[in-house]
Amino acid sequence: MKVLFLTYPRIGLNRGGLQIQIEETAKGLVQRGVEVIFYDPWRNQIPDVDICHVFSIDGSAISHVQRSLATGKPVIVSSVLNLFHLHPLLMRMKVLSSAFIPGMYSDLKRANLMLHAASRVIALNENERNLLSTVFSLPSERIATIPNGLKASFATADPLLFEEKYGVKDFVLNVASIEERKNQLTLICAMKRMPYPLVIIGNIRSEQEEYISRCRAQANKQVIFTGSLAHDDPILASAYRAAKLFVLPSFSEVMPLSLYEASIAGCRVIASKNVPVASPLQHLISVFDPHSPEGLASLITTEMEKPRSEELQSVALEMPSWQQVCEQIHDCYESALSGMNSREGHK
Repeated sequence: MKVLFLTYPRIGLNRGGLQIQIEETAKGLVQRGVEVIFYDPWRNQIPDVDICHVFSIDGSAISHVQRSLATGKPVIVSSVLNLFHLHPLLMRMKVLSSAFIPGMYSDLKRANLMLHAASRVIALNENERNLLSTVFSLPSERIATIPNGLKASFATADPLLFEEKYGVKDFVLNVASIEERKNQLTLICAMKRMPYPLVIIGNIRSEQEEYISRCRAQANKQVIFTGSLAHDDPILASAYRAAKLFVLPSFSEVMPLSLYEASIAGCRVIASKNVPVASPLQHLISVFDPHSPEGLASLITTEMEKPRSEELQSVALEMPSWQQVCEQIHDCYESALSGMNSREGHK
């Protein structure tokens, strides 16, 4: 089986969760004997593959989706629908408007066409599945809920690597690209008068200079900006193990790997109420209003007085690995190919 992986053209500019998702999915599928071909904009690769897998609903992939269907190749879409900061009914109205008013919400119109053209749409969790059904009226039987996989190795990393390099331990940690959606400024403001060190690990991008300047202006001397660390860098895994509390203050996420990696490492975890949390972990993770530094400050104070969370770690370690996730994705491919062949046979 040959599968073409597609996503938006700017994917290589800023490394983040989607890039890790794509890479780990490719590795797992290759281990199962699937030949994964990455999109090359200078070639028509569709005749060379059996199936197309599109990551995200960015409208740049619409032509490939349409060509794939025209040539009898099934399409799988991993929607990565990052709309949890918006009201679903408002988004539904925008989708309906896009179908009748030329030029209005054209990005949603293309997304709707792609989703309804797909043989199967993969949601990362039930929250995303419900959003797909509400906003885009996708039938539930067309949606497969398959989470991102997790690596148990985060549980056994050496905390001393980070502690010795940066001179801190039992600190508050955030791992995310530094930008307004990730909301580090609220976290920095919440901790301004606290005695705990705050470590922020993430990309510092030129287009976010104004926001980063605001973050630095509010940061006290206990805030450490490490810059970006590669996902497989031992220092990143060590940071999770050295931290006591992981905070994710984002305005919107789909399935943030960092939250689960911190859980596996044994951190206590608190997250914005806009962040979907896997049901087995929900009773172990406290949530807060991402617009309220005061509420976040109170929660941080409470959580930092507690020990690291062995129960959260134990539950997180039971979540699917990338190998298990890729087995489910492979099953989606087989089902889509079988359905396409069946339809071809009835023509």
